[in-house]
Amino acid sequence: MQKIESKALWSQPPDALDLQSHQVDAWRIALDLPPASVRSLESHLSTDESERAERFRFSTDRDRYIVAHGCLRKILAHYLHCQPGQLHLSTNEYGKPFLENHKLEFNLSHSGNFALMAVSQVHKVGVDVERIRSNLEHDSIARRFFSANEIAELMALPPDQKELAFFNCWTRKEAYIKAQGLGLTLPLNSFDVSLAPNEPAILRATRPNPQEADHWTLLALDVDPNYAGALAVEGQELDFRLWDWYAQD
Repeated sequence: MQKIESKALWSQPPDALDLQSHQVDAWRIALDLPPASVRSLESHLSTDESERAERFRFSTDRDRYIVAHGCLRKILAHYLHCQPGQLHLSTNEYGKPFLENHKLEFNLSHSGNFALMAVSQVHKVGVDVERIRSNLEHDSIARRFFSANEIAELMALPPDQKELAFFNCWTRKEAYIKAQGLGLTLPLNSFDVSLAPNEPAILRATRPNPQEADHWTLLALDVDPNYAGALAVEGQELDFRLWDWYAQD
């Protein structure tokens, strides 16, 4: 289990990106953009994506969906040296998206005003971002979905650390499940992650195969003080590059 420091330093990407097999790129995307930028990104969406965007009840949610998925297409097209509209996205039987005509691995998550995206040439990747909210019954949700070890660690923390620890745990578990691409057929309590604030993100244990944990790397992503983020990658000794999409559109 490779240990990676949790603090993420985001940089502006170069004009040309050359992604090597040992590299994994994470992207932080701000979703609240001017109307002209939203409309520009909407032009990149597929018919299905546009129809899904129109089903949102609130315009803010619709626009954030458009920006997240429009940026996903622009970023993938940047790596593949093609136009965003040339990309054909589909989903596997568990709902994980993939490119039909390319082998690039990627994943997307969005919450509130931020999206996270991960891209790799060969490694399975999963990301999750969540806005930290105080109006949730954190303890009852944890008891329902977390593993016994995670529940015990969460309950032992001081009260002022529990909220962040809950979202640390949730995003790391979601990132790992999304990277596996198996949906909820992989039970949330079948593996353990670290969760205490200011401690590295670690996949501590996997069941029924304990050796599986050694094949993965977890990284906590410092998205914003009001958000928790995580990246899960199948592989070790990887080079992580953290890019900001600010001012890219």
